[in-house]
Amino acid sequence: MRTAHQRSGQSSRALAKQGRTFARSSSAIWLALTLAASACKSDARAKSIWPPADLEILVEELQVDGAEARVLRRFRAGADGLVAYGTSSRSVEDPETHTLLPVFDRLSVYRLVPESIRALARKLDKAGIAELDRVQGERGVEEGTSLAMEWQAFGRRHVVTARGRLHGPMAEIMALVGAHLPPGEGFGLPGLADRPVVPVLRGVPAPRLDAAAAFEAHERMLAERPEDEGWLLDAFALACHLEKRSNAEALLQRWSDLTAAERTAPFPEEESRLAPAVLQRMLPRL
Repeated sequence: MRTAHQRSGQSSRALAKQGRTFARSSSAIWLALTLAASACKSDARAKSIWPPADLEILVEELQVDGAEARVLRRFRAGADGLVAYGTSSRSVEDPETHTLLPVFDRLSVYRLVPESIRALARKLDKAGIAELDRVQGERGVEEGTSLAMEWQAFGRRHVVTARGRLHGPMAEIMALVGAHLPPGEGFGLPGLADRPVVPVLRGVPAPRLDAAAAFEAHERMLAERPEDEGWLLDAFALACHLEKRSNAEALLQRWSDLTAAERTAPFPEEESRLAPAVLQRMLPRL
């Protein structure tokens, strides 16, 4: 099993929305797990508030065409340092409402040492991620590539969307995220290429196009974090794509049970507006 290390001479550490430890099998996705060091001098350091236990960083690249938005790329990292980076070139769709779920059949999963995720979270906070205006980029751009970014820390959730050319703190934040992606990967909004991105990690596995292996990886992640709504939906979409109906039905039931209270709340969260009936219509045919 390969490990992801900080490049010597770099002050940034690694970050990376969804984390766990997996064993590598012959069909499994490449996984880089950076083992945490247990040096005595590390134990002697004063405890830091970073990263907070509820830390989550999520960045999605979307293609917007009229009322339709397709997720093309996603980066997700949590307080445990687990990074899930995936790309999607297809979706599963509800034929009635035309709701889409991305199929992340090209995936890379790796874990960062505590010092790395701590440094990345602090740098993003210092760059002002929690105070960004909720709409970034160029006004008046309605279609094409866009970004959706979610930052959660210390009980606060902040969502930002961006279209067109990026500049200022938003571009700086995306450069920090980009430095923690697998080699050769990047987000596609204009302006990002103008700002140099220096990778701060080595040993990070390149994404591998293998839907079956991606589904196995999600099963392992869910074994560690069984109540992760996002991973349940991602695994469901992969199961539908692979025509694993029994697996998809089981995942749908788990997601439905987990989100039942949210759907009946007086003011449900946006994510919970997705109804089980919509997912039911996405299931592979018998």
